[in-house]
Amino acid sequence: MICVLQTTKNKKIMIEKISNVVIDTNYSQDIPNWWYVNFNLPTQKKEWFFDKLLKSFFWWSSGSKIKIPWTTAKPEEKIENPIIKDKDLKEQVKAILELPDEEYNDSKLTSKLRQFIGEVENHYNSTISDYKSHIAPSYREFKWNHFNVSWLLWKSYYAHSYPTYIDALRTRDLFGFHAKRDMAFYLYPADDSSIQSMLKQKATQLKAEIWDSMQKWITIDKEIEQQYRDIEMIREKLTTHEESYFELWYYTNIYEEDEEKLKELWKKFEQKVSWYWINVKHATQRMDEWFNSSLPVCQDELWIIRSAVTSSLAWSFPFISNDMISDTWILYWINLHTWWLIVFDRFNSKLPNMNSVVLATSWAWKSFTVKLEILRYLINWIDVLVIDPENEYKTLCEKVWWTYINISTSSQQHLNPFDIPWKIEDVEYGKWDLLRSQIMSLIWFIKLLIWETTTEEEAVLDKAIQSTYALKWFSIDDDSYEGKIPPKMEDLMNTLNGMEWWETMWLKLSKYVTWTFWKVFNDYTNVDINNKITVISIRDLEEALKTPAMFNVLNFIWTKVRTHKKKRLLVCDEAWIMLQSEISANFLFGLIKRARKYWLGITTISQDIEDFVRSKYGKPIISNSSLQVLLKQSTSSIKSLNTLLWLSEAEQQRLVSCGVWEWLIFAGNQHVSVKILASPLEKQFITTDIK
Repeated sequence: MICVLQTTKNKKIMIEKISNVVIDTNYSQDIPNWWYVNFNLPTQKKEWFFDKLLKSFFWWSSGSKIKIPWTTAKPEEKIENPIIKDKDLKEQVKAILELPDEEYNDSKLTSKLRQFIGEVENHYNSTISDYKSHIAPSYREFKWNHFNVSWLLWKSYYAHSYPTYIDALRTRDLFGFHAKRDMAFYLYPADDSSIQSMLKQKATQLKAEIWDSMQKWITIDKEIEQQYRDIEMIREKLTTHEESYFELWYYTNIYEEDEEKLKELWKKFEQKVSWYWINVKHATQRMDEWFNSSLPVCQDELWIIRSAVTSSLAWSFPFISNDMISDTWILYWINLHTWWLIVFDRFNSKLPNMNSVVLATSWAWKSFTVKLEILRYLINWIDVLVIDPENEYKTLCEKVWWTYINISTSSQQHLNPFDIPWKIEDVEYGKWDLLRSQIMSLIWFIKLLIWETTTEEEAVLDKAIQSTYALKWFSIDDDSYEGKIPPKMEDLMNTLNGMEWWETMWLKLSKYVTWTFWKVFNDYTNVDINNKITVISIRDLEEALKTPAMFNVLNFIWTKVRTHKKKRLLVCDEAWIMLQSEISANFLFGLIKRARKYWLGITTISQDIEDFVRSKYGKPIISNSSLQVLLKQSTSSIKSLNTLLWLSEAEQQRLVSCGVWEWLIFAGNQHVSVKILASPLEKQFITTDIK
């Protein structure tokens, strides 16, 4: 329980009471008649951190206020202040807290209210003063070779000797050793003058031993010879200030719940450290001192010293293991190499771009993984756009109360491919530029609809589109097209009716205007994508229409993204649909290459590895994505994937045998094995098959 008194703009604010700050300790019974904050949860079960964070985020974003019920106390006598008139002391505090800062002044606090606040603060200070008794373990037992703390067995080691230099990269396995353990390092700089004197004396002694062996024609001890060379090298570097001298203390504890498991674990640990010529010894007979020295209070009660210079301390830096950490971040799950958290941000400036590609077989939870990433980026106020071919993101969209768009033959929501694009920030335009770029996009789009076009048909199509815009008063001499209504597909059909070579072109396009698919691309745009998350579903479209529909959606999003630069995520699920056509694959690749300039991160998801291998744009899409997320793969697809990413033997085996919650993430030269960690509330937000 914490009760804090703060002052902000002359306003005294009593912060809510929080229970169970210290393990096995609850102060809520110590302060009678106190108020509390209730988040109106359905049960009192333990909540995850992200559960609380998500609830706070979505309550706030929806514009609703959290209702805070306060316990009642005995009513006080009436006071003259109208704001807190006829209210008890706790209600008075609540009324003061709800006042805007500009309406608050000290005169609104009565003498009884001031006295009440002071009494509560004093009671809190007296209750919390004996904090040591509450954070101490409930049980301790020390034996000659291990100790028991709260029924957890600990065994301590100290480093007796280790090499002069260990490559930091070679010690990743040491720091990533899979065990429950902690380490304590104590570093103290030594005085260079006294060290130089000591080293000179030691060098003289070793030189004398070497000279004596030479005089007696005795084989020189290689260990003594190596010690002499090391000392001379250290003396030289200390003199030139290339190195500094330190005294190092290194202790480590490993712990387990069972004594047999502890014995097995410490044998593995001793074997692991011996690979790096580090000699460790059991701490015996002084278990209480070992325990105190390992606590985060920076008190060494053992003083087992080993001298070291700066270069030999590099291996002891605790963050050299295979982890992904950035200054700005979201939680990206758990590193299976080290069992530490991966805290990373795709929008990190150190990455060449913000794109990612997710490759997996069916039922490998790739959409679950991406939805979890989306949910955590939403907390950082990153706008998210999703192209959903299988209706897998509808549940997420409904639960966060934002836009869901369904594109189908029976839908009332439409995207007009003839819309003129918006102007891009910081770009100077000529009078013809916007219309020309739109005509080029339309030619690509219509070629997707009718599949094959001759050179003559393309020329007719180009001229027909220009005439169609001209009939709607879109001129190349206009500086702006605001307020003008763009044409539709049927307007293009009417234009083609009076041109040469029109019969074949008209027949190919007719089904998108008067026949089967007339409602899909032949209506004015009536949707917007300005919300925090927008999901555009194309599940209900026929297979023949999915590629041009996805092209149309991507083009609509791309023109919108370029008008206003801000951090956004674009998720293109089932991207193999775009790779089925040369035109759409080229368009998708162009977006991925140019996305960084507009602060856009594109997530490309596919379960068909063969499409990436066959398409000439498959490997360029992967190479232009800073993050590659690989989930479970089939034995047939792993060979194809290896041709794209050059996986090691261990990585190939890992991807074939891993579970649905495990995968590999590649970020540049870092290859990390990851396990998904989602809170119960997050699972409810993103799982589509909740029973």
